[in-house]
Formats: sequence, C-alpha cells, structure tokens
Amino acid sequence: MPELPAADPRALRGVLAEWSPAAGLGALAALAYLAASRLVDPRLAQPQAANVWFDSDLPYRLEAMVRPGGWDNGGAHPLFPTLGHLLLAGPMTLVPEAGPLRAAGVAGAALGGLFVALLYALFRRMRLARTDATLFAAIGATSSAALFWFPVPESFGLAGTGVALALLVAASPRPSPASQVVACVASGASVLTNGIVGLLAVVAHNLRPRSWGRALSILLAALGTMTAAWALQEWSYRTPFFLGDRLLEYRQHTFPVSLERTGHVARGLIVHSVVAPALHNDRASFRGSELASSGAAGAVATLAWLGLLVLGVFASARLARRGEHRPLALTAFGSLALMGAMHLTLGREMFLYALDVMPPLLVVAAAAAQLEQRRGLVRLLALGLLVAGLVNNARQLTRAAEAASDVAARRIEATSAPGETR
Repeated sequence: MPELPAADPRALRGVLAEWSPAAGLGALAALAYLAASRLVDPRLAQPQAANVWFDSDLPYRLEAMVRPGGWDNGGAHPLFPTLGHLLLAGPMTLVPEAGPLRAAGVAGAALGGLFVALLYALFRRMRLARTDATLFAAIGATSSAALFWFPVPESFGLAGTGVALALLVAASPRPSPASQVVACVASGASVLTNGIVGLLAVVAHNLRPRSWGRALSILLAALGTMTAAWALQEWSYRTPFFLGDRLLEYRQHTFPVSLERTGHVARGLIVHSVVAPALHNDRASFRGSELASSGAAGAVATLAWLGLLVLGVFASARLARRGEHRPLALTAFGSLALMGAMHLTLGREMFLYALDVMPPLLVVAAAAAQLEQRRGLVRLLALGLLVAGLVNNARQLTRAAEAASDVAARRIEATSAPGETR
C-alpha cells in the first residue's frame, strides 16, 4: 500500500493562521448571540406578542420553523419554513426540554457565528490584511443588525447570511456557474427581494454581450432550483406559488415618497443597521429615531461609521477605476441603491431590513482599508466604532428586551380570561 505524503507543516501553519481568526470570531459571536437570546422573554413567542419586537412576527416565524409547509402568508419568504426548520432541528433534538424559543436562540447563535466567519472570508477575498478583515468582521458581529436579529426566531438571520454568501461569490475572480446559482438561491430564499444581490452578482460577472446567454441560463437555473425546493416544501398543502398575488398583501405597508420619508429610510438603513439609536417612545422600535440619540457611545460610533463609509466610497471609486473588484462594487452599490429605492415606499420599521443592507454596507466601508495612505486613520475609526458600537448596541439591546417584555406582558394580561390563574 503506497504511503500517503506527509503534511507540510508550513502549509498547515498557513491554513491555521488564515482561518483561526474566522473561527475565533465566529465562536465569540455565537456565544454573544446565545447570551442575548436569554434576554428574550418567552412571552414573545405567544400570538398576542406579534409586532412587539421591531414590528416583526416572531410567533408566526417560530411556528413556521416548528411546522414547515403550508405557509399561506410566506410569499416573500419562499424557503424560510424549510431552512428555519432544518436550523431548529439540531437544538430541538439535542435539548428538547428547552422549548422552541430557546432552541431557536441556540440555532440563531450558530447561524450568527457562520455569518461572521463568512464576513471574514469576504474581506479576505477583497484582499484586506488579516488585521483589517478581523476588525471589520468584528464590526459586523457587534452591529445592531446582528445583535438584535440573530437571537430571535426570524427570517432575517438566514436572509443576511444568504446576502453575505452572495457577496462572497461576487468577490470571486471567476465564480463558477454553480456558485452563481447558489448565490441567487441563497440571497432570495428567506427574503425574496434580497435575490437582487445574487442577480446583480450574476450580471456583474457576465457584462459582456457574449456572456448574456450564460447569465440568463444561470438565472433560470436559480429560479428552477428555488421553485423545485419550494414545491417539495409545499407538497400536498396546495399553497399558492410564492411569485403569485400573495406578494400584493404588502400593499398595506406602502407609503408615499416624501422628504421626511427619505430621511427616515436613509437613517434606518445606512446608520441604524450598524449603530442602534434610542428606542422610540420606550418601545422596541427605532421608527422615527434620530441619529446618535442613544448617548455619547452612540454618537462616537455613529461618527466613526459615517467616516468609514465616506472613505469607503472614495476607495471603491478609485479601485473601480483601476479595474479592481468591479463585480463586487457593482453588486454592493447596486444592491444598496435598489433596496433603498424599494424602501422609499415599502415598510414602516426600517430596522426590519437591517441585516439585508448591513453586509453590502460593510463591503463599502471595508474598502477604505485598502487606502494605504489612510490605513492608520481607517483602523482608528474602525476600532472606535467597534468599542463604542458594542457598548451602545448592548445597552440598547437590553433596553429593547425590557420594553418588549413589558408590552408582551400587558397584552397577554389584557387577553386573559377573567379569573384565570396566571
């Protein structure tokens, strides 16, 4: 029997040096999200607590994760029941006594760790130094979007992870057709409109007229894959197709475009997704909250984040002129522009969409680390954002959990039958 070649110690050390930051950050983030999930009041899983946590539907998302299929109101979340159920299956099997809500916290923590590792891989593919990739991945891990959404049973954790994966494909020099199909399916599986990230990744890598047929084939393969998976999920339930008129139900969440609305959308998507503001009217909501309204730490974090974004836009433009990372830049900026345009009329609580926009925003900001002459300033801003943002976001998460618990308790008490023992 021939002997296997001995492993090269230098190559092994190189692999460990490359991926140990991703593993360490992912593990720390998972532990943080698991701890945050313990702040979530179990009463938020009851139907009376719908729309309490930032206008989301935690009870119904949790129900879909427990019993996938036949989700009549899930047109905008085509494969979330199956993906959520698979995510929940492990914790429910290992610790069945914990209950669905706590199991969802464990599952969300594991998913959040994977999300942070994907961010690190994305920044390394952008050719950031390990120090910078670690720093910006840590910013993503401690962002308000990640801290507030991975600990609860919602579709946004899966959606944000799908967006990060699509951006990783967009950052590849020559992604295979199969990986581009995966990018489309992953980005749109849990939140359908996020599919524009995968679509733009395909378009960005097939801009030449001779490649248009290839791009169309990839997009059709992605649609076919998603349709087949959805059909298996909804087998025998007679659920209407996810691209049908069920999407029209979101007309009730549309608003006229105005200057005030534009400012609300810009603050919510660009800033509040990374730095949490003060709660709105002492409720678990950021609707209408102003920038840097959460105190000194929030103000420092906001200024640092806006500074990184300005430098990142400048760096992205310069890199694009040199022909570097053009597909990724087109995907990130195009996704942000289309999402922003969509939300000028759609949605009341912009924080619902924080994990949709946070990965492409981080791509823009992280490009600033490639400005060699300003690298010291960029690292200083990033470190300031990391420290101040973590303090601010953790404090606001605790306040939001307390506010949501109070509202849920009042609602459940109001609907309890007279004389019922609680």
